[in-house]
Amino acid sequence: MEAPVDDDNKVDLQSLSAAIAGFLALHVLTCRFLVQEGVIDKERFTAYLETAMAEMSPGIEDPRALFGLHQLITALRDPAAGKGMQ
Repeated sequence: MEAPVDDDNKVDLQSLSAAIAGFLALHVLTCRFLVQEGVIDKERFTAYLETAMAEMSPGIEDPRALFGLHQLITALRDPAAGKGMQ
């Protein structure tokens, strides 16, 4: 038997989606800034992220879970491609 749904406890999916998108954009922009300022070596960091993504992929059922990581890698490889995240 399902528990009754209380309108006060419903999750607004648009708000949740916007919050997640903002969270991801913040991380992408922060990492791009650190790379541009020379704090992080772009090639080493990108290689690290690609390796991490390849290692995590087999254990994740929904590939959308790695969307943020994919966006970060794309933005670091080609800063022009990451302009849409701003």
